[in-house]
Amino acid sequence: MMPAKRLLSPTRLEALVILVAVAAYIWEGLKIPAYYSFPGVPGPTVFPFILGTAMAAAALWLIILPGRPAKAKKEPSETGGRPGLRENWRFYLMWALLIAYLLLLPRLGFIICSAVLLAVFFFLLGEKRWYLGISIAVVFSLGIYFLFDKVLQINLPMGILEALLRP
Repeated sequence: MMPAKRLLSPTRLEALVILVAVAAYIWEGLKIPAYYSFPGVPGPTVFPFILGTAMAAAALWLIILPGRPAKAKKEPSETGGRPGLRENWRFYLMWALLIAYLLLLPRLGFIICSAVLLAVFFFLLGEKRWYLGISIAVVFSLGIYFLFDKVLQINLPMGILEALLRP
């Protein structure tokens, strides 16, 4: 039998909160009126349902396999001051990358910008296996692009790949 303390870990509690938020998101997403639906084209509820399902799967993953708790970091009061740029450089770099993503998206396109952003985020968040981070980023970016382009018929910016992917 699993000890009660391990069963109610902070990661599992966070995942439960995420799961409740996702359920509310899907509920609201499915109530979107189909004013602009066309025959043969998925309606406006498809994207919230797909995104909510992916988020729910991630939350369930954390509930089932929460992983090991992170090592406790020293609080700013223990180190003698508030955290500065040196301690939080990853946080600031991630925000800078998100801004660069928004600025470069029209020029470079969704696939390139998203693959680079996701790969860099993987490494900033601690992934050590470069082949795994890059391959997941590329596959995910291509999958999302073709889901929007072919299934949902929503055009995303292609940028410099326009000549290669458009007939």
